Amino acid sequence: MNSDSEQRAERLLEQLHQWAMEAIDLPREQRDAFVVQVAAKYYDDAVRNGLTTMQAEDWRKNVDEWLHSLIETIEVSGGAAGGHA
Repeated sequence: MNSDSEQRAERLLEQLHQWAMEAIDLPREQRDAFVVQVAAKYYDDAVRNGLTTMQAEDWRKNVDEWLHSLIETIEVSGGAAGGHA
């Protein structure tokens, strides 16, 4: 059985993937604003859940970077339609 932290990490990865797929469906010029909005939500949630503003800002930056990387990976692999193997 997965530990609580493993389950949270799995849920986070699933949520990030879902948001990356939503971003892929947007026009390119709207993607950055979408990612900023998602990352800001994580910042706000982190502060509400007791993280310091510095910790929450690190968390926001991580979410931003993870989403951008995931979006890029999905695009390179062929987007929502699948890869080009």
